[in-house]
Amino acid sequence: MADLSDKPGYAFKPGAPPEVSAYFRNKKLRPSFSWQDVEPEEHAIAFTAAKAMQMDVLETLRGALKEALDQGIPFDQFARDLKPRLRKLGWWGVKEMVDPLTGEVRKVRLGSPRRLRTIYRANMRSARAAGQWDRIQRTKRALPYLIYQLGPSENHRAHHEAKAGLVLPVDDPFWQKWYPPNGWGCKCNVRQITRREAEERGVSDSPSIEMRDVVNRRTGEIKKIPVGIDPGWEMNPGRYRQQQMERFLAEKLDAADPAIARVAAVDMASSWRVRRLFEGTAKGRVPVAMLPEEFAIAIGAKTRVVQIDSRTARKAARRHPELVSEDLVNIDQLLQSGIVHKQDATHLHIQSREGLPWVMAIEALADGAYLKLSTIFRADARRWRGKERWFGELLRE
Repeated sequence: MADLSDKPGYAFKPGAPPEVSAYFRNKKLRPSFSWQDVEPEEHAIAFTAAKAMQMDVLETLRGALKEALDQGIPFDQFARDLKPRLRKLGWWGVKEMVDPLTGEVRKVRLGSPRRLRTIYRANMRSARAAGQWDRIQRTKRALPYLIYQLGPSENHRAHHEAKAGLVLPVDDPFWQKWYPPNGWGCKCNVRQITRREAEERGVSDSPSIEMRDVVNRRTGEIKKIPVGIDPGWEMNPGRYRQQQMERFLAEKLDAADPAIARVAAVDMASSWRVRRLFEGTAKGRVPVAMLPEEFAIAIGAKTRVVQIDSRTARKAARRHPELVSEDLVNIDQLLQSGIVHKQDATHLHIQSREGLPWVMAIEALADGAYLKLSTIFRADARRWRGKERWFGELLRE
């Protein structure tokens, strides 16, 4: 029987939903000596365990957690199967280890039943919370509110107990910080609810978030975190992961082989993520094409990755109802063979050559670090000819 105390209130079966599994599976490995060496931002995209400095130890821990997450394996079985593997790798008991920050040789505790329980619970809860956030964003049109709920603990922290029953819109800034779990051992969770239930319960005013200074004893750095939240838990991992993955994708595409990058961008242009942007059920931005190098140079772009954001997608869907998200796969062909004009120092306009013309505009923002697809639609030839004179320099006929 799985340890249900590690499952939030919305879970109904042992296995992890696909969003939860993907969140955990796609994390990179991050060796660390202390939990204070890894910021919450890194936890959202990296798997780490304090004193796990060897990649084989980290890989073993992550693999076991991934299996437990996917199969609903309870802690007792998880620990029983993992202990001999960690002993074999030498990661068990008290041993001497060099602190990479100070160079000091210290006696530290590596694996132990207590440490495995902490690792198991912290990773299970944060992965499920992040996966739930992904589903919340996908379904917020039908279920636009969240209610803060206490977990099954016998004793609740005063600040957490004070949040019980709080009802706020999904996109309220409060959830950027106070999205459970909010500390070591915290079993709080949120439940997504309809507008009707929210109105019946009473929608709350967005509370002010009191902050406090916390000193990182390892680095001396002082940062502010909300009162009532443990250091290291002050961030919504699902929301941050989404932002980081968008940036990561863009950076990876820029560094990839051009042919591979083009194929990957076209794949993403036809993905579920783009459909969500058009439907208004997701925010952020998604890579959809690679701008040929000569055109990137022409507008001073430092990247070749063209991205569409949620605002542009929704605006395009409203103004051009004939446009559907699947049409974005045409962008690559437009960029490779269309007629290209440079309107000014940072804008390109592109028109397709055959049939009812596609018209597209790309803008270089943030000093050229971000290429935004600012519009795309179909236009008859007459309409295009009427605007051609405004588009400036012809870069490709």
